[in-house]
Amino acid sequence: MTLQEILISANAYTDLEATLPTGTELTTRAEFAKQAVLEWANAYQWPELSKKYEVLATSATLSLPSDFAEFESAPQLLENTAWYEYPVVKYKDVKGMGDNDRYCYLMGDRASGFTAVFNYLTSTATLSISYQAQPSLMATLADTCVVPDSEFVKTKIISYVLQSRSDDRFPTVNAEANRLLQNMIGRSMVPHGQINRMPRNSTFRLE
Repeated sequence: MTLQEILISANAYTDLEATLPTGTELTTRAEFAKQAVLEWANAYQWPELSKKYEVLATSATLSLPSDFAEFESAPQLLENTAWYEYPVVKYKDVKGMGDNDRYCYLMGDRASGFTAVFNYLTSTATLSISYQAQPSLMATLADTCVVPDSEFVKTKIISYVLQSRSDDRFPTVNAEANRLLQNMIGRSMVPHGQINRMPRNSTFRLE
């Protein structure tokens, strides 16, 4: 679904009108959609956000892709046909590491960008980095939602609106949003073809 479709669907519940909000209400609800996408992205390591970055390392300091959010696993270095892992440590723990230990740590933040620093990178070699990317936050109404179940984003928008109105339905709707999120996590954790779902809250339906 696009952002516009999600906002129209949410508005049908909150305001009983299947129309696109306007003015400040549109701006606010688009921001709610961004918050929902970020909540989804931070809840799990999603296959939809999984990327691999391979680069020829020429120094111990490597600028990571602009959409980098976090490592999925320890970076690996190919050296003389053998792969070596570089476990990720916190910068504060570096003092306890040996000069010849293979490890890396992150510097920077999402706003300014991330840099990875590798210890004991003895030669020019290929680095393979699996990472979670930052999600698309639907900058325009035509942008498609990256969340595999867009019902979560719609339901989360509704919960934010109800919360802002001190509506008694907020806890129930928010619980439904959390159920949808847990279902997405469950589907990502089980082998393809199997089902792992939380039961629907029968007191809340958007249909």
